[in-house]
Amino acid sequence: MRQIFAIVALSLLPAATLAQAAPDPAASDDRFQIERSGDAFIRLDKKTGAISTCTLVGAALDCRASADERAALQAEIDRLATEVEALKSGATAETGISKDGKQLTLKLPSEAEIKEVATFFENMFRRFVAAVKDLADGQA
Repeated sequence: MRQIFAIVALSLLPAATLAQAAPDPAASDDRFQIERSGDAFIRLDKKTGAISTCTLVGAALDCRASADERAALQAEIDRLATEVEALKSGATAETGISKDGKQLTLKLPSEAEIKEVATFFENMFRRFVAAVKDLADGQA
């Protein structure tokens, strides 16, 4: 069995070498990579990264440029990187940047305002407890 396998492998070796050595005029510059996708073909330009969708029209390929999402993604990455750098360089407890790029200020409450809110909730809770006691005693 091993001998048969070795004979078959050795006999196919020259055919594979000739197939690789035969010059293909369409791929001689190796700029484009074409892959079949259903009834169409996808063509990648290796130099620019542009992608085209091609269809067979007669004996020729009709290629139309596809929407290049890579450029849009790179633009978004660059925008976010710029925003992160702006936040790192100018970030303080008092400032921030909104979605539209406008400068916002963050005003923290003062001690007096915090005490005022705490007193309000404390009084509200005391009134609630008193109301519950009144209901429990049947005075409501």
